[in-house]
Amino acid sequence: MSAEASASPSDLGGEAGGIEASPSPVPAAQVVKSYAVLVDLFAGRGTYTIALVDGDAQIVAHAQAARRSDIADSIELPYVSVSKSRVYYLDGDGAVRYLKADGTTGLVTSISGSGKVHATFAVSPDDSRIAVALLDYSARPVRLTLYVEDLGHSHHAVIFTSTSRYVWPVAWHAGQLVVAYLGPNAVPFKSKEILYSSRDLARYPYGPNPYGGINFHVISPVTAERSAIISGGGASGLLSKSGTAVVQGDAAGWHGEWIPWNSPHDYGTFSAAGSLSPDGSMIAACCEQPAGQGQLVIWSPNDQSRILQATTTSGDWAGWLDNSHLVTGFYQSSDGTPSVVDLTSGAVTPVAAHGIVVAIFPSDLEA
Repeated sequence: MSAEASASPSDLGGEAGGIEASPSPVPAAQVVKSYAVLVDLFAGRGTYTIALVDGDAQIVAHAQAARRSDIADSIELPYVSVSKSRVYYLDGDGAVRYLKADGTTGLVTSISGSGKVHATFAVSPDDSRIAVALLDYSARPVRLTLYVEDLGHSHHAVIFTSTSRYVWPVAWHAGQLVVAYLGPNAVPFKSKEILYSSRDLARYPYGPNPYGGINFHVISPVTAERSAIISGGGASGLLSKSGTAVVQGDAAGWHGEWIPWNSPHDYGTFSAAGSLSPDGSMIAACCEQPAGQGQLVIWSPNDQSRILQATTTSGDWAGWLDNSHLVTGFYQSSDGTPSVVDLTSGAVTPVAAHGIVVAIFPSDLEA
């Protein structure tokens, strides 16, 4: 495929074409602290906030940024990407800034968003490359351009364009680029979008996950050749080391393999937004009985479940800091207060910040 090729994701096939990056070994004595990244899209007119929350429910860093320019009826795209060392976030239409756990922040680069073009991005775990999607709403149909370049703007390459298939970068995994896919025959307008959710996309803009797509494609960051489709549709919650939960039930792994839950009462019975644990053994989701709001439940294969004393809704998801700590999140402040949940002790500690969990920092998707 040439750099300017316009084949759709369904045409992208073949073997994985990217560099297989191996994560650096971590000494046994070194413990990497994890943080949940909370984003409140409704913090104020034209702005949103970011908060980094640790396992003790403490806010260790925070930032405020401008939202994109308003384009009538346009879908919402992600604002945040994480690497091993930084949280990156979009400020306005094109400024990409960073936030560290020590609170330091600064300008990193710029991308080509504007009042007519919405942009989103994903930075590689080693901070060397950035993948950017541009949705040009001045064109009819809307035109997608996906490009990859070094973080300093060198080695710019357009790897995919389309006016009928819409994808955007949300993560990197094993040297490959992970893109969210809007779905076959889907167009990037809220009034025409179907996201396995009956809730208002103006108030709950991404649906049952923080990425906005129905599934994920793993592609080469050089040729856009696809190596896997993760979840046939209805991906929910955060991506994890093990893959993703799926709202219809069960889960899916990084090679596209289905992970059966082997239970007639799995969380998918309730079409809830669930998050798959890093080790792939648990899914956290609402609720014990069909309901729009209730208690968070840990669902395990073979019809095993554990009810926690933490409030959640069927359309909001938790993020796993590790296999024994979760952070709940809410689109709307009226629906609940984010909390840290300790599975070992059962303790639930409120967080003095609001929003949905959009990522775990540092980047935790490598096996």
